[in-house]
Amino acid sequence: MRKIAIITDTASDLSLSEIEQYNIKMLHYQIVYNEHTYKDQLEIHSKQVLDHLDKEIPSTSLPSLEEIHQVFTEIQQEGYEAAIVIPLSSGLSGCFNAVNMIKDEFPNLKTVVFDSRTISAPEGYLAKRAADLADEGYSVEEIIKKLEDIRNKQHTFFIVDTLKYLLHGGRIGHVSAAVGKLLNLKPVITIGDDGKYETIAKVRGRAKAIRYIAEEAHKVLSTGKSYKIYFSHADGVEIKDEIIKEIQALYPDVQIEGDTWISPVACVHCGPGYVGMLIQEVE
Repeated sequence: MRKIAIITDTASDLSLSEIEQYNIKMLHYQIVYNEHTYKDQLEIHSKQVLDHLDKEIPSTSLPSLEEIHQVFTEIQQEGYEAAIVIPLSSGLSGCFNAVNMIKDEFPNLKTVVFDSRTISAPEGYLAKRAADLADEGYSVEEIIKKLEDIRNKQHTFFIVDTLKYLLHGGRIGHVSAAVGKLLNLKPVITIGDDGKYETIAKVRGRAKAIRYIAEEAHKVLSTGKSYKIYFSHADGVEIKDEIIKEIQALYPDVQIEGDTWISPVACVHCGPGYVGMLIQEVE
């Protein structure tokens, strides 16, 4: 058994099989409806959230402090000597700060909270690599150094089919949403160095959004380095497949490694038709 526990949260979009395969501990965000609160992934699934959005758009909240405390208690009882926690970007969530507060209650565990500065597949990739490195016997310090290098080699892009849910979650303003709806604008979003969303383009219509994100992929892939591409989506298979088709027309041998639904908590903020793409330079 390895001595370093790896912990992430449900914003990483890891599947249940991946969580088991990599032996990763999970912190669950919460989906809050008027009449009930659900634990992300455990008590509600992504399709359920999307199917219910026309009736009620829920709010979301952090993993509870009780759950964070419970996870640390469990790993201590299981004999781990250290923990690396890789939560959603501190620029997008308070989970990073919450974990830092709780970890101090467990002085016998050598714990580092690594700011992913990202979300979704890029966050999940960091957690999986951390687990692999821990299994290979790397120290906490060595793993953190490698995670920093991996994070610097991530190229992340997102598109959403509607601005409605970003508006509801406070990610954009009312004027931007109104203009976007009128002009059928599709924002292309990335994650900046500060771990916050950055809109890199607003294009009119789905076809132009697909073309734009494929062109961004070309800019990265044309460097000649070795890359793998991971996709995530919210009932956006058709859009995702069109992006892949555009990329493979120029790069038929590019490795498409991942294709997963985003978590329920992400569905609340993105809505149906979301597609995310991670281009990861491999080590």
